[in-house]
Amino acid sequence: MNAVLHGCLMLLVLLAPLPLGSNREWSWTLCAFLVAVIALAWVLRSLTSPRAVFNGPGATIVVAFLAVCAWAWLQTVAWVPVEWKHPLWSMLPQVAEQGGGSISLSAGDTWVALMRLLSYGLVFFLALQFGRDRKLAYRTFKWIAFAGFAYALYGLAAYWGEFGTVLWIRDERFVDDVRGTFVNRNSFATFAGLSLLCAIAVFNQRFANRTGAAFAMPMGRAQRVESFILQTWKPLIGILLMTAALILTHSRGGFFSTVAGVLVLLQLLNRRQLGHSRSSRAVLGSAVVIAVIAFVLTSEVLLQRIDRMNIDGNARLEVYGMTTDAAADNPLLGFGYGTFTDSFRLYRDDRLGAHYDKAHNTYLENIFELGWPAALVLFGCIAWLGVHCFRGAGRRGRDWGYAATGAAATVLVGVHSLFDFSLQMPAVAITYACVLGVACAQSFSSVEGRQGGVNGF
Repeated sequence: MNAVLHGCLMLLVLLAPLPLGSNREWSWTLCAFLVAVIALAWVLRSLTSPRAVFNGPGATIVVAFLAVCAWAWLQTVAWVPVEWKHPLWSMLPQVAEQGGGSISLSAGDTWVALMRLLSYGLVFFLALQFGRDRKLAYRTFKWIAFAGFAYALYGLAAYWGEFGTVLWIRDERFVDDVRGTFVNRNSFATFAGLSLLCAIAVFNQRFANRTGAAFAMPMGRAQRVESFILQTWKPLIGILLMTAALILTHSRGGFFSTVAGVLVLLQLLNRRQLGHSRSSRAVLGSAVVIAVIAFVLTSEVLLQRIDRMNIDGNARLEVYGMTTDAAADNPLLGFGYGTFTDSFRLYRDDRLGAHYDKAHNTYLENIFELGWPAALVLFGCIAWLGVHCFRGAGRRGRDWGYAATGAAATVLVGVHSLFDFSLQMPAVAITYACVLGVACAQSFSSVEGRQGGVNGF
């Protein structure tokens, strides 16, 4: 039954990027509904064997996450004190007389954002449960890597073929960059980066720790090199094409954040494999060489965009400044989770020539919407899980690559969230939640797993 439910979860994770990154109302609602059904089926199944439930990081992180969700819900109700409500409601006499209004400027948008946040939490929880099985953990990372390769291949075909389309949508701008099945190339860059981390982890897990047969004939150096190439050429080509797709998105933030994540992953893997077989170093070295080759072949436009970084970043700096000033007007309560598009209109001025429905900085946007206390708790939940993966990568006796990947993925999305809003794309958030759930599950030792997890950090 675990394998069946895990298969359903993986089907959801793998297909979420297909309908434009699930960044449409019907698609993110469908994703939330399906993950709720899978979670309900898991609950019913776990009632027959409650001891099999893995407590994972413990109750503290769960309570903190649910507290943020509870605050987002509180932002939608009308019975909070009048002083708490969004000041725009006081300008509507009919609403004020009837006791209407709320902290949120748009309760409907807050409910949608809350639904999406809860669905990401459920994906993480389910991945945490299934990820305790090392076979399911390997299968999860393998299929995410395969999905990333498939979407990258589609994106490269559309780019090199100059189709100018993303699925059924046609736009002349699509000819210039690789976008996969995402309209926004920066979001696809984050998804490609997460998939690339999983591909490197699977590549390392599969080939780095191989041992020869007990009675195998010793091979010379040339034979070992030939055998290594014959065994690894397929995954290396996959890594090459995925790296090329990432670079050809021409996303500066996506590129730099992926580089940061890959460096963290390689450092953690290399630190644990010092003194191990030569194949360990060969695997990591070959992955780096392939990535460098892809960069040399495809980075011309990306380097040109990096040269203009100061010029192009001025407008975003203005948005950051306006968002910071606006958040200072209501630092404790926020203006409503998921309402940045509507609320920010009250603060923007002529300094911005374009329309901004996102702050291009997830941290500032969440502070603006939730207020400082709730936003810091949400950031703390994710950061603490990432720290736990760092710890797990150092203390695990085996399979530390999963924990290392979770730490690297957290660095990737954390860095990119400083410059863009990719983590606010449902498909990206679902993929990251799945990777982080498996990584956290594999951060605990087998003894802790048999004891049903731990009660806290």
